[in-house]
Amino acid sequence: MLKKGFLIASVFCVINTVAQPPQLFMYGINNVPLPAELDKQVCISGMKHLNGKLYMASERCPIVFVFDPETKNVSNSISLKVPQNFEMEGMTSYKEDLYLVSENIAALYAVNPKSGELKQVQTSIPLPAKSKSGDGMEGVAANEKHKKFYLLRERNEDMTVSQIYTFSIEVTPDSSSIMLKYESVIELPLENPQWRYSDICVDSENGKLICLKSFSKGKLRKQFIESIDIDSTGSLSFASLKNIPVENFSETSNQFKDQDYSMNLEGITVDSNGTIYIISDNTSGKALCDQPAKEKTILLELRKK
Repeated sequence: MLKKGFLIASVFCVINTVAQPPQLFMYGINNVPLPAELDKQVCISGMKHLNGKLYMASERCPIVFVFDPETKNVSNSISLKVPQNFEMEGMTSYKEDLYLVSENIAALYAVNPKSGELKQVQTSIPLPAKSKSGDGMEGVAANEKHKKFYLLRERNEDMTVSQIYTFSIEVTPDSSSIMLKYESVIELPLENPQWRYSDICVDSENGKLICLKSFSKGKLRKQFIESIDIDSTGSLSFASLKNIPVENFSETSNQFKDQDYSMNLEGITVDSNGTIYIISDNTSGKALCDQPAKEKTILLELRKK
């Protein structure tokens, strides 16, 4: 009888252990020093970790900086040949090219990283236009495994939700570029108009879409990172939305704010080791790319503890 009871208890423990949801790692924050050229009015709004480097896209300056996180230097830059009315926001990569989403005139562009040439990507539905409140397309993330693109709309017209659109990738008839076919959209409710989602990236190692969320009112800022599971078909579900714990995230952000860093966090990316990088847009209004900014660009490195 004792053996039977012990066996039942052991089986229960195994089942109970298996049934527990996976625990999320706690992340700690480090400030990565940036060279002086990134403290000018560079207005970084998109970032992608690729081949050991961080590609940083300026919102209003026609340039992508290539930053080496090991040497802490800009190792290269890509001059973009952009449309006249551009306002680049999020950035990702797919195969050989970089991709940038524009907010002012809603569009997705493929970027040749060698020449800086841009080619607009055809989408089966028009991307939502920039709203009267100034919100529009804000982030983009490619999922090479499932051949999907996810596009983030910062907020809808009444600023009650952010939206993430899923598109499947199709090859153009001449095989020289891709087209995107609309599949679905999920909505992420916002507590009030001071909240927004500002960027997304794919964590391919863990099958998740990582989302950057923030609150801003006056000098008060709050920062959060969340994740959405990517299922076996590449689809997203709002029900899987979870907070990723970061140690003293908002408190640390406010400390950096007091040190004249911009905490308008706009770009997020993740490397193959699971380290998350977040960068700020340090300019409001029209960027004067060769002039000093009032606030410094900040690059945050979030590592698992």
